[in-house]
Amino acid sequence: MQQPASGQTNPKKGQADNPPKETGDAQNRDFETQDINITLLTDPGSSSLTPELAGEFPIDKIENYTETGDLDAIQRHGKLRILVDIGTIASLHRAATRQDLEIDQARRLAERLGLEPVVLYVNNFAQLIDYLNEGKGDIIANDLVITDERKKIIDFSIPVANTHLVLVSHKDAPDIDKNTDLKGKVLAVTRGTVYEARAHSFAKQHPGLEVKVVDTNYVDLAVEVSQKDFDFTILDDAPLSQVMQFLSDLKKNVIFPEERQIAWAIRKNSPLFMQAINEKIRHIKLTRTTQRSTGDLEEIKKRGILRAVTRNNPGSYFMWKGRVLGYEFELLEDFAKSQKLRLEVIVTPDHASFIQMLQDGKADIAANLLAPTQRRKDQGMAFSDATHSVKVGVVSRKEDDIKNLQDLSGRTIHLRKGSSHFDLFQRIQKRVPGVKLEQAPETMDIQEIFDQIAEKNYNHTFSDDITVNMERGWRDDIRFDLDLDDDHDHSWMVRKDNPELLKAINTFMASSKTVKRRKQLYTRYFNSPKPTRPEITKLTAKGEISPFDGLVQKYSQEYAFDWRLIVAQMFQESSFNPKAKSWVGARGLMQVMPDTGKQVGEKNLFNPENSVRAGIKYLEWLYRKFEDKGISPENMMWFTLASYNAGLGHVYDAQDLAEDKGWDRNVWFGNVENAMLLLSEKKYYRKARYGYARGKEPYDYVRKIESRYRTYVALLDAHQRKQGNDVTLASVLTLLFIGIIPRPLTPPARPWRFQENAARRKILRLLSRKPGD
Repeated sequence: MQQPASGQTNPKKGQADNPPKETGDAQNRDFETQDINITLLTDPGSSSLTPELAGEFPIDKIENYTETGDLDAIQRHGKLRILVDIGTIASLHRAATRQDLEIDQARRLAERLGLEPVVLYVNNFAQLIDYLNEGKGDIIANDLVITDERKKIIDFSIPVANTHLVLVSHKDAPDIDKNTDLKGKVLAVTRGTVYEARAHSFAKQHPGLEVKVVDTNYVDLAVEVSQKDFDFTILDDAPLSQVMQFLSDLKKNVIFPEERQIAWAIRKNSPLFMQAINEKIRHIKLTRTTQRSTGDLEEIKKRGILRAVTRNNPGSYFMWKGRVLGYEFELLEDFAKSQKLRLEVIVTPDHASFIQMLQDGKADIAANLLAPTQRRKDQGMAFSDATHSVKVGVVSRKEDDIKNLQDLSGRTIHLRKGSSHFDLFQRIQKRVPGVKLEQAPETMDIQEIFDQIAEKNYNHTFSDDITVNMERGWRDDIRFDLDLDDDHDHSWMVRKDNPELLKAINTFMASSKTVKRRKQLYTRYFNSPKPTRPEITKLTAKGEISPFDGLVQKYSQEYAFDWRLIVAQMFQESSFNPKAKSWVGARGLMQVMPDTGKQVGEKNLFNPENSVRAGIKYLEWLYRKFEDKGISPENMMWFTLASYNAGLGHVYDAQDLAEDKGWDRNVWFGNVENAMLLLSEKKYYRKARYGYARGKEPYDYVRKIESRYRTYVALLDAHQRKQGNDVTLASVLTLLFIGIIPRPLTPPARPWRFQENAARRKILRLLSRKPGD
């Protein structure tokens, strides 16, 4: 489950209102390369600042207080409330943002002052100053540009960075100069930002240009420009750098010349607090470490940041249920903490970039399930001790059957030249001269090669067993045919002239704590058992579906959900096991994440009542995210369930992708569910705002719950008849709604949320119709 949050979304191109913050760092101004930087601000010596992060809440989901005093008054509460706008933290960051580092440094300020940092997300940018002055927050750390108008109502710290405003257009738009005719074009900007005033000024220079000031978040407006819904928008270069991580069809059309300063903001008349802030800023430079460095561990420790390059894939780094995950990512995070370093993760667009980035001093470690090869060593690389070992075999279509090595004669193997298996092919070719090779593009992931095999464009490839097993967790159109007796290790890669770093890595890998940790991670990511759950085909002697029917009925009624749907979901989540705990840390009957429980006011999620109450509260919150979007009630429910499983952001991505494919973004079955499947493929997830998704999981999740729900309705109805009782009104309505009784009836405004009086009138009118009416 993803954490709940608050905020506005664009109904056409939505953003998750508050997926937990994954990453952080200052802006990356370098658009000349395709290096994609993500900084995971793992604070050494404290709990990891990863996405499921204690102390981050939507401002309307926390029990807040009012405080307008100076530092001494703030310290009496024991907390520093850091106000941020949701816009630039919503997505899987492939490029670091300045706001992320501002938040991290504000946290460090809190710790220095002996306070607990609490990050509060507001619905939109325009609310930041209001919440600050109302005493609902203590500091704004949100790329706030210093203006004379704002100085009248708030105080700014010394500047933390400089920025320029940029007119953003679609990449196909012509370059604009002072003489360009923009009559009939539309420039949309976010209300309350400095972009608004700049837009009006620009429009005066271009008569006929329409300026639209809207409440839509500026990041969403950039998405709208990429879709050509608006012609232009204005952003400053920090959020624009983030947007351009996942939108390749935007361009900087005009860079406005005036340089602007960015600072933290607090309430007026707080001199002690301002002094503490300015002292902190003077000691910490709030800009990204952009200099290249090939230094060894001593230099890395002076810098305080460990730079690791990887890729966005299910084995290394991805976002799921609101958390950043991955075998390599979790190990890297542990290693960085062991060295008291912050972790900066760099996501590169292709395999060939690993060695180049290490050689160029842009990264210190490459970690992406890499195999040590002589070719890589010849390029100045060294490898750590193994993180784990794998078997290598032939991957084919499911109908193929390769029994022995000689069966490869006359067949074609598709491999990247940079693949660790390229050398293996050359050895096999000496034994089987008839086997042929075709080179796959270097930019192609192994998962894409699997796709080409399944689609009969390629014949075979070589791959390791864990990569195949991860793919077969959601697909059945490929097979691991023949063990090539070429077991090899996966290791981390570093520069050969960094022996101290390599020694530290090997010491870390050999420690008993890490050995145990590696086994746990291997099981979690590569060898998780898939339990079989016998479906319920009959009720208990008491006429119950589950041991928790009473609890579910109680809270379903309170939040107006059909309790049978919740029981069907509960079975899918935990098989009615109140002590269940998932591999991502979800707990209890409804598999609620701990921070999600906190945000809906529930603790001890292994307690059945707490878990049921937390799960239903979260469902209610998710359901409302699809209101007023032109989605039918039944589809709102399917979208809600999919979001509960995969996270709201991935569902929004799937809606956008469905629309791009010409499918209906407002219909789950046969439309958005199919787009969700595609988010496991690189050519789609590389452009998705929330990155890679395990799309088969929500696809199956919703289908199984829907099917089980029908079964439960029918079982309970049959039980009622057997007991000689009348079928309940809710059951009649449900059976009509889901098609078991093929009779027309307009469903209630929310399926499974019955308003008895209105529903009763509808059913009575239906049943009292005369023939021919």
